[in-house]
This record gives sequence, C-alpha cells and structure tokens, in this order.
Amino acid sequence: MEYNQVRPFTYSHNKISTNYTHNGQSLAHLWGANFREFITIARYRKNRWFGHTKLIFGERGFEPEADLDPLYGSDLFGTENNRVSDTGQRIGQGNRVNSYYAELEAGYLINPATNFKIYFNIIGRDFNATSQNDRTFDNNKVWVNFGLRTDLFNWYFDY
Repeated sequence: MEYNQVRPFTYSHNKISTNYTHNGQSLAHLWGANFREFITIARYRKNRWFGHTKLIFGERGFEPEADLDPLYGSDLFGTENNRVSDTGQRIGQGNRVNSYYAELEAGYLINPATNFKIYFNIIGRDFNATSQNDRTFDNNKVWVNFGLRTDLFNWYFDY
C-alpha cells in the first residue's frame, strides 16, 4: 500500500530551466503536482499459478484553460504571475478530476527456465472531470488482454 500527495506549485518555477522537469516530463511524479493518490498492489503465487491485482484511486486538480491563466498548480510549466491566489491553496483545486484504475491478472507458468507464461489480464480506468474541456474530459475504458509471454531476464538479488 502506498499514499502520495503533492501540493499545488510544488515542482514548478518561473523559469522552465529551473522547474523540476526534464525533456517536458516531470522528474518527481507522473501526475506532476496538485494531486493525492492511494495505491494498493497484491500478488499471489502458488506452484506455477500466479496473479496480481492493482488499484489506484486519485484526486487531481487541473488548469481549466489551455493557456494556464489562471494557474491552479498542476502544470509544472506555469509561472507564478498567473497563479489563482497567493494564499489558500489546496489539493484538487481547479478542474477537479477523480481517477480510478483497476487491474487484475492471472496466469500459469508453462516453462520456468524461460519464464514462459500464459496469462489473462483485465484493466479498467475511470477518469471523471468536474468540467469538460479539450484537456480534461470523462474517459472510461476497459481493456482485456490474453496471450503468451516470456521474460528472458536473470533476476539477480545479490545486494
């Protein structure tokens, strides 16, 4: 289990060269700033049978406008000149989005020497925005996967 939270404007700065990004991507967390999330992962293995489940629940605050005016603190490339106020900042401010992600996988290990497996996987995602715009809109998807795979890596645990 894991809980993460980042307050608005945590990794941003007035200059792009000094914000906490590289190549247009956040260095700290995939979601940037202005969010809280709860993650839980469970794994199961017995003989050659395996499975895992992952659940992620999150609350995020996005900028309602593409030009970042006003800035609510989730975009790391905005400047403090456009921020919504100097005081009273809270997580989830702006265009609030509730996000849910669930994954369930089960399978059987056919050949342990090559880690050759047959598996079934189902993923569901629910992304609900308070207000719809070009950047944030409701998006609900379900993916179903099944197949064969192999992991040819040697997992050495020589710490």
